Amino acid sequence: MWGRFGLKIYIYIMLFLMLLPFFIVLPVSLTKTSYLAFPPQGITLKWFIVCFQDRILVESLILSLKLAAISSALVVTIALMAGMVIERNQFRGKIFLETFLTSPRIVPVIILVIGLLIFYYSIGLAESFTGLVFSHLVITIPFAFRTVLASVVTLDVQLEWAAKTLGANWFAVFFRIILPQIKTGMIAAFLFSFISSFNNVTMALFLSAPGQRTLPVELFNRLHIGGITPTTPAISFLLALMGVILFIVLDRTLGIYKYLAGAKG
Repeated sequence: MWGRFGLKIYIYIMLFLMLLPFFIVLPVSLTKTSYLAFPPQGITLKWFIVCFQDRILVESLILSLKLAAISSALVVTIALMAGMVIERNQFRGKIFLETFLTSPRIVPVIILVIGLLIFYYSIGLAESFTGLVFSHLVITIPFAFRTVLASVVTLDVQLEWAAKTLGANWFAVFFRIILPQIKTGMIAAFLFSFISSFNNVTMALFLSAPGQRTLPVELFNRLHIGGITPTTPAISFLLALMGVILFIVLDRTLGIYKYLAGAKG
């Protein structure tokens, strides 16, 4: 009883924290003034329109979405292959491989950035989109690997044996037997990796080319140089709204609340 009650309190607190940015940035982004004003001096949706008229912001948003989508798709593929190898085989170095894939989360990000920066300059990938994608693979692989591995562990091997006995080839077994069982974990891994990649500032700030700024880096630079207009809270509100939508999609597709309730129970 208390476990479920505590879980509900936890969910409500998380929802409140997720909605808190709305109550902070929304009033500021609705002001009619060209500077930040709270309470807002008049109500207008002008600054939301200006967000999509700002060429630099739009290009930064497209770059962030492209980077997050490519890196998330690659990292989920790598995590799936690694999870299958580790779960289905016994070999020397198995523990080392598993530790290696999860080790980036215990290394300070700035250390990773410096190491990757030196490495990129030595191989000619400095300030390139390919290097930026690889850096995002490094920071997202621990979460994707653990999430996918948890799904791979629950695979019913007997279904695979039955399919092979009936004449199914490897591709049929993978797409009709394995993939439907682990698609929930793969969706979760992709969403977590996408959000982590999209929101990352440190990697993109140090490793991207001067003309390639992701959206978080562009917003950071505008805050740093003092060029703050209501456009900044407006785009921040839209990003927070996107996060809430992703949370709802994740809950509807994966059933986060039911999963947590089952785990607590």
